[in-house]
Amino acid sequence: MIRWPDPRALARQFRAAKPFRHVVIDGLLARSDLLRVREAFGREPQALVEDEIYLHLRSADPPLTPPLRELRQELAASCAVVSQICATAVSRADGSAHSYLPCHYLLPHSDFRPGEGRAIAYACYFGAPRRGGELELFAVTARGTRPAKRIAARPNRMVLFEVNQAALHQVREVLEGRRDSIAGWFYP
Repeated sequence: MIRWPDPRALARQFRAAKPFRHVVIDGLLARSDLLRVREAFGREPQALVEDEIYLHLRSADPPLTPPLRELRQELAASCAVVSQICATAVSRADGSAHSYLPCHYLLPHSDFRPGEGRAIAYACYFGAPRRGGELELFAVTARGTRPAKRIAARPNRMVLFEVNQAALHQVREVLEGRRDSIAGWFYP
């Protein structure tokens, strides 16, 4: 299902990226696989989750619908490639399906949690909103924190980024349409 481009080229992009190490990978799935996964989002049971920094729909981990579960399993089996791209040894992954509808968001935060061991975060996009829903990366310096880069949530796009206290990011509010993704973390 997953078609990884040249890991060496992706590793160079990952190392050079600002404001923190990340890489954007387009065309990860063949068209037929992309269509199967996109269609599965309509059948995946998801619950509305909300707290002080987020509001969106989330599935179980792993997702229950076969195409989404298969993709999540294939991502977990891609640890060798992700380790090569990110120069970080990873051995397992988790992940669930996420859908952001209009007015849904995830405010600025870091995925770093002491003792959890998250090394690399990922998001694979399958449904793109017409407006909003971008992944926004922040630059954290001694002078403060500022928005530095926005990555559109385009279908058949994957983003990998390092997890540390300074890897601050958010999902901008969806203004129109729907943002569907499978997202989670790779662990050592």
